[in-house]
Amino acid sequence: MAPLLANYYLTYKCNSRCTYCDIPVKAENIGVQETPPEIIIENLAALKRLGVKVVDFTGGEPLIYKQLPKVLKAAKQMGFFTSVANTGTLYPAKARELTGLIDDLKFSLSTTISAEYKKERGLDGYQKVVESIVLAKSLGEKPSIIATATPESIWGMESVVQLAQQLGVVVLLGPVFDYCGNDLLDEAGMKELKRLSKMNNVVMNEAFTKFAADGGNQINAPRCRAISSTIVISPDDNLLLPCYHMHDESLKITHENGRSNLDELWKSKHVQQKRKEEGSWDFCQGCTIWCYFESSFLWPPDEYFWLNAKSKIRWGSEKLRVSFPSSETKIQLAKSDKEVLL
Repeated sequence: MAPLLANYYLTYKCNSRCTYCDIPVKAENIGVQETPPEIIIENLAALKRLGVKVVDFTGGEPLIYKQLPKVLKAAKQMGFFTSVANTGTLYPAKARELTGLIDDLKFSLSTTISAEYKKERGLDGYQKVVESIVLAKSLGEKPSIIATATPESIWGMESVVQLAQQLGVVVLLGPVFDYCGNDLLDEAGMKELKRLSKMNNVVMNEAFTKFAADGGNQINAPRCRAISSTIVISPDDNLLLPCYHMHDESLKITHENGRSNLDELWKSKHVQQKRKEEGSWDFCQGCTIWCYFESSFLWPPDEYFWLNAKSKIRWGSEKLRVSFPSSETKIQLAKSDKEVLL
């Protein structure tokens, strides 16, 4: 089975310093050079040859990458479903350039209290995020909020849900995962997460929470399909194996006569051997890094598969519901947009 998803890291730079992410401050990431758009577009063509359907342009803060509109336009022309999750603090300056180029536009937000936002992210950006959501909607986009629940933020997360309801967007709610020393939600926090997941405008992937409760990936019976389902590319044009967060190998992608060898590289004997070993390395034990399990749960049809499918159906139905609100709801949302910005 060919990979369906590519996680394309455009940059490791970020203007935010989120407490649960070390990407922009990790020693080996500092100074990593970004790849010119022409090279990225060659890699996109290789991904297309492999059968990849979705490209998530990520970072760092992907909006820092100056040629993002050019890259997104090429991806759309090739028929990819495009996804960009960003802080929302840089979006207003780039919004019109990006209009119509992002199928899944997500803004990261975990609190509605400005002081808490600054404490969690290292910058005073809460109002800018709200402005970004309102602006995106005014431009005809269908944005959503991605909310990472930490032991600190979970107890104020209902206010984020209420904000989403006011603005007419969906919240993708998920627990912080075990990475770079993060403290995880305790039993009470997970209970609160599940309570919030029943509200309107909220989607939580139940496969993730069940998987975490079951102890995460088990190396003696791996559920991870990181290499099989997801191609991970670094800003400096390397194929990362098995994933970004736990990669133990970087393979340089080469280019000749306007063609990337990424597809041949992924099909190589070496990569396919590592593919057979995915999820079985010592560092894979107990892993719950959602970036790869959402696509890993696409097969085989076990309990996680069905819970993942159920969550996808809810995501679609909630997005559809907020996209076509009743006349009364439209009036309420219009008032809310103005009130939230004041």
